Amino acid sequence: MKFVNYLFFALIILLAVVACNDDEACLSNQHSVQANLLSAWWAEDTDTTLTEVSIIGLNMADSIYKNESLSDLFLPLSFQSDTSSFIISSKTLKDTLHIISTKELDFISGECGYIFTFDLDTVIHTNAFIDSVSIIYPKVKYGETTENIKLYIY
Repeated sequence: MKFVNYLFFALIILLAVVACNDDEACLSNQHSVQANLLSAWWAEDTDTTLTEVSIIGLNMADSIYKNESLSDLFLPLSFQSDTSSFIISSKTLKDTLHIISTKELDFISGECGYIFTFDLDTVIHTNAFIDSVSIIYPKVKYGETTENIKLYIY
């Protein structure tokens, strides 16, 4: 009978450890604005693709994209500043995109700690090939895969 009690006790402890250790929520540190590229030439929203695209973030160590064909962009937001700026190059054209946001700390769990949730306020851009920008979902949440902005491209 003691063996059954020890086995039962060990099983409960094992289940408690496994149930409380949800690392999946802690794995992603994705705080990116997700943008869909659309053609500015049509009255209806029509997906488009930019070729030979390179994107660098101002004050970021590495390029985000380098010489790729893209129809969607993932642009990481700054934790230090309320403005995240990017230079987007496509072939010989360059545009600059400034994303102005506010951020707030949200508690996830004891293991994960706190994360930032961003609220997009304004997007300022140049007009080499970007016609306009529309914020459709201003909240950028931890690990979420929701389109935040539409970039209308000439």
